[in-house]
Amino acid sequence: MNKRLLNIKELSDYIGKKPQTIRNEISKGIFPIPRIKLRGALKFDIKDVDDFIDGIKREVN
Repeated sequence: MNKRLLNIKELSDYIGKKPQTIRNEISKGIFPIPRIKLRGALKFDIKDVDDFIDGIKREVN
């Protein structure tokens, strides 16, 4: 079974952006991927992450 919710470290590895950069963008309100707060921890749905990446690919093409 694949994991659907990613923490910041896993998201960082998946999209190639440093965890601190992700945190900074979240605090500035400019991080484009929706997040979920689950038991006090930020989580990111892999489907939202993939949708974001697909959107970038469409913009480039």
